[in-house]
Amino acid sequence: MRRREPLDIDRTWQHSVPVPMPNRPVCVTEEEAIAQLARLPHPPRMFLWTDAERRCLPGWGFVASVRQGVPPEGIEAELDAWKGQYPDAWLAVDLRDGVIPPSTSNPLDAVLGRLGRPVLILVSRSSDHEDWPQWVLPE
Repeated sequence: MRRREPLDIDRTWQHSVPVPMPNRPVCVTEEEAIAQLARLPHPPRMFLWTDAERRCLPGWGFVASVRQGVPPEGIEAELDAWKGQYPDAWLAVDLRDGVIPPSTSNPLDAVLGRLGRPVLILVSRSSDHEDWPQWVLPE
């Protein structure tokens, strides 16, 4: 028999992800990212794709997510150039409150889905309720 009432669908992720996989972004707060990366046996080189270099965490590189006078295609081209220059680095995408989101001509999910490396989505508050699974290393 077919159900007639709407399904109770929760937009949040029910399970965390133990390790970020290439092309599968995971969601973390700044504190969670620092703590999780410190637990890795060989922490990767990290870059933050953000609107201003001053927003970068200590020891992280900077990749411009917006630049005055540069169209979205140019921002994506800069990201592709970064990808070639740092083949083993991980990228964190800055989606914290008050940050201008990356300027891309394609949907952000599509851009990150073809990046070919682990991606952290940096958010301001608890990452339990975001569009990507939370990153939690097993104890």
